[in-house]
Amino acid sequence: MKKFLMALVAIVMLSGISGETASANTTVTLDGGKVVNNRTLVPLRAIFEELGATVQWNQKDKTITAKKGQTAIWLKVGSKSAKINNKTVTIDVPAQVYNGSTLVPLRFISESFGVKTTWNAKEETAILTSGDKTIIVNAGEFDSAIALDTIDIKSSPGEIYSTIGVIPADANVKVVGGVPFGYDQEDWYSHEKYGWSKIQYEGLTGWVATHNLSFQNPYSWAPGIKDNTLNQLQKEFVGKGDKFKLVEAGAFNGVGSLEFYVQFDGVGQWYRVVSINPKTGWYHG
Repeated sequence: MKKFLMALVAIVMLSGISGETASANTTVTLDGGKVVNNRTLVPLRAIFEELGATVQWNQKDKTITAKKGQTAIWLKVGSKSAKINNKTVTIDVPAQVYNGSTLVPLRFISESFGVKTTWNAKEETAILTSGDKTIIVNAGEFDSAIALDTIDIKSSPGEIYSTIGVIPADANVKVVGGVPFGYDQEDWYSHEKYGWSKIQYEGLTGWVATHNLSFQNPYSWAPGIKDNTLNQLQKEFVGKGDKFKLVEAGAFNGVGSLEFYVQFDGVGQWYRVVSINPKTGWYHG
């Protein structure tokens, strides 16, 4: 019996099995990142707290101090100078406040607490790894929406394309772009057929019909839509010396309509020219 028990112990040791349960890796996803001048900025407080650091904000001086173990960090909003354990370091982009969070360059996070960082250009996400924790930070622009019903995710904008996933009703969806679809710019009553939104949902990137989404802000422009649409409209309808403006004109199922007005020669009456779907860039006269 003694020989049997000794053999069993040897097998357990060789197989790597122990009486202790290995700690599971933890993955946390955060929003609020931003890309500025080809530099990835990430929310400092949210990341530092996930790493177990204590963070303090001085409203009067607009400074932040953070501490974890023997490492102390200090930085000031708007300044390129920071301190790590009283050693002055220079950061590429000054710390800045965006949507209520203080953003700092991804590299500074790495230098502060020795965190391993990588950048996924395709998904526009920063990946930070420290011990058994992985923090994923979304840095791309996105529009927030809710699925009005169960929606098929298509590989390209159109019903004819393959389905790559499904979004359940009432699920939160990130919208990262959009396109108009169709050619009849006069057919207002069929406008919902023409819009497709590029979305990200549970690791998938694909396309859904825009009218199946209800947007948190009906009038905000989906990423990548505003400049292309307004440039096209100015070429078509705005002459030298003319002015133009946009007016919110009602929303249906969380998708707003913007009215495009032109004032000829910059004086006198404003004339309504077209209505625009800011989520796709689709417009009609």
